[in-house]
Amino acid sequence: MKCANCGAELKVGSVYCYVCGKEAQIVSDYNLLEDDFLRDVLKEKEESAAKDAARENSEKEKSTSKPHTNPPAKKGNRRIKKRIIFAVSSMILLVVLVTSMILLVNYSRDNSYDYQMEQAAVYKEEGNYREAETYLKRAIELEDSLTAKCLLADIYLLRGEEKKALELLQQLCEDNKDQVEVYQRLIQIYDKRKDYENIRVLSEKTDNPKIQKLFSVYIPGAPEFISKEGSYTEGISVEILAEEDCEIYYTLDGTDPVEGQEYQGPVEIGPGQNIQIRAIVCNSYGFYSEEAEENIQVELQKPEMPRVTPSGGNFIAPQNISVAVPEGCRVYYTWDGTDPTSSSKQYTEPIAMPEGNNILSLILVDQYGMRSDVFRCNYIYLP
Repeated sequence: MKCANCGAELKVGSVYCYVCGKEAQIVSDYNLLEDDFLRDVLKEKEESAAKDAARENSEKEKSTSKPHTNPPAKKGNRRIKKRIIFAVSSMILLVVLVTSMILLVNYSRDNSYDYQMEQAAVYKEEGNYREAETYLKRAIELEDSLTAKCLLADIYLLRGEEKKALELLQQLCEDNKDQVEVYQRLIQIYDKRKDYENIRVLSEKTDNPKIQKLFSVYIPGAPEFISKEGSYTEGISVEILAEEDCEIYYTLDGTDPVEGQEYQGPVEIGPGQNIQIRAIVCNSYGFYSEEAEENIQVELQKPEMPRVTPSGGNFIAPQNISVAVPEGCRVYYTWDGTDPTSSSKQYTEPIAMPEGNNILSLILVDQYGMRSDVFRCNYIYLP
């Protein structure tokens, strides 16, 4: 055992320290506190020992039969030991409490979706994409979050790992067909690659109006008809216009224009035709426009009768009969009073007037095959 005052080793049964002469007060050999704490304890012990020494001197005068007993000193030793044990216990409890709090905070953070997302955002802002990826993956483990997965795709793109981002977004598109943020990121990647075919295919996966707006930049405008729909009394040419570098496809029977013929020039609509013309535009991206449709009817209408010179009369001198034939039309005639047909003699040059009293019958057939009424002329030629 050691002296509480100077620390010298005490002999068994010693009442006073043989080095400093102070009363022997026994303390443990082990050191549980820091040096500063022990110095404070020793200082307090010195003060207590001084008081005890004064009391001891007073008691010695009263009784010399018991020089080796010192109850007050023993009581002081017990009080110091209790303080030391209390201090050590308090420190141990504090360490356990602090450690528990740290473990609890770490556990709470490790299992908090919001905390993982906050940390990922911080590291993304700092440009530490590896750490951001780690926190985002942990967030996804905690919660199957579309937001976290989209941010993870952004991290992949920032790190130049386009393939990983594309695979993740394609899977998200299959699982979440109406998520605008997924389509935005996929369009961004496809556009960067100039992969317009996949953009077109992507546009067909949903009818959501908000998502369809994302593709508006790639979709051409609808075709325009120069001739307006309605009824006409003569043949017309229907012209169709579209944006530059676009192809136009159309049908005249109301069927799907995507399967129709390519527009090369004005479409001729003749008499007797009643058509439903549908047209659509396809651009270089492979996107089709909205359809345009018109109904046009060209009514059957007879052409006017032929104009003949002279158109009849009495004659004493030889005459040639001339007929005005409009472009694209034909004239047929007979002299026997019957109605001419397309099998009758065709007018090609002026006709010599025959002698006697004769009837010239003529019809005009236009470019659409429509026939005029019969025009008759009476010629009396008596030379």
